[in-house]
Amino acid sequence: MDFWGSGPEGREAGGFSFHLLNANAPEEEVQRHSHEEAHFVLVLAGGYMSSAVGAPLVSDTPVLIYNPPGTTHQDRFHGGKGRFVAISGGTGPEAAALCLRDPYAHRLAHGIARDIDAATPFSLEANALQLHAAISPLSSDEARSAQVPPSWLNRAVEMIFTSHDPDMSVAAVASDAGVHPVHLARVFRRFLGCSPGEYLRGHRLERAAAMLGEGVASLAAVAQSAGFVDQAHLTRAFRSRLDTTPAQWRRSRDVARIQDADAATRQ
Repeated sequence: MDFWGSGPEGREAGGFSFHLLNANAPEEEVQRHSHEEAHFVLVLAGGYMSSAVGAPLVSDTPVLIYNPPGTTHQDRFHGGKGRFVAISGGTGPEAAALCLRDPYAHRLAHGIARDIDAATPFSLEANALQLHAAISPLSSDEARSAQVPPSWLNRAVEMIFTSHDPDMSVAAVASDAGVHPVHLARVFRRFLGCSPGEYLRGHRLERAAAMLGEGVASLAAVAQSAGFVDQAHLTRAFRSRLDTTPAQWRRSRDVARIQDADAATRQ
């Protein structure tokens, strides 16, 4: 194991290792580092900053990252505070690091996090193998169990992450998915570990953080574009989730370079 975190000894099963960790280093001390093994990182708390394809500049929604063997990066937590599960091992595809939005993969990873101490080695190994199956082409429907999430959940997640409509609502997502909002909330909680409202609010904060990282629009314009009621609402969200203000975030960080530099390195 080679992670910037501390915690219990962890578990081993079927060639995989499983660790529940707390970030243990100030953000500025985390240097570029490499991992020999393929691994998944499920962020349970904190604002995670990753160079993986599809990752937000700083996370405020459930984030699951796949890093292939030999990954070199500078992924870290904003402010050096966070909690995560690391699942190492297996022979995953040697592709670019990837941020997974697949609800099925999230459910598997959350299950590992929840049962890491009590689960049998067989169960841990089976779930880790299914995680790898989620990032590999499926040869048949047998890779999915009877508890696979409904197809509309993928559409709902995609709608939230592709829409730039500041008036987006949970009711609108439920309507597009063709389900009742209460049912949407239950399924979101089951597979993604949060309510659709929490997911939507988190994505709005992620969008605002990205716009602020670009350093172009005014704070009021960022708030409006990202779907906040006003600038004060945006400030409250930043204080609550990232322990800083939008203005402080913009002044103190050149967050866009984190991903741009890593992308240039991979090319």
